[in-house]
Amino acid sequence: MADSLTVDGVMNALRNCYDPEIPVNIVDLGLVYNVAIDEDSVKVRMTLTTMGCPAHAYLMHQVQTEIEKIPGVKKAEVEIVWDPPWTPDKMNPEARKRLEAGEEPVTIEFNPATFKPKKKGHIAKTPDGKIVLINEANARYLGSDDIANLWERSNGEKTLEEVIVDIAG
Repeated sequence: MADSLTVDGVMNALRNCYDPEIPVNIVDLGLVYNVAIDEDSVKVRMTLTTMGCPAHAYLMHQVQTEIEKIPGVKKAEVEIVWDPPWTPDKMNPEARKRLEAGEEPVTIEFNPATFKPKKKGHIAKTPDGKIVLINEANARYLGSDDIANLWERSNGEKTLEEVIVDIAG
């Protein structure tokens, strides 16, 4: 087994995996139940927040990809389990605080004639083609083609109104 192949190393890699609808990684959400390492193989037992989670395939792919990036890993396996079912009390306290802080309505006032948006982050697609905006903090948000187009054109040089006029053609 490679020196870098440890349960802690796998858990750290899994902190790069996010449900696109929740700005907390899957480890802090409490979705990862077990990590087993057998020489150069890693098996992760995890759950999802709901049985009908639309990000099921995306998360499995993301977890497998992150594990395979770890030096020494030759095989990565992801098993989704439903027992025990996930509940919010499985989140670590810091994650819960971050989500609870997001419950407060936030009002952002800006003037579209003077505000110059600048994208910070990148765009990815889920295996089923959904657009995900990923900011610098690695928070992920589901988007649309229109939002992606706006994001890509937001270089900080034009006002929001100018960007919208450019998109409208």
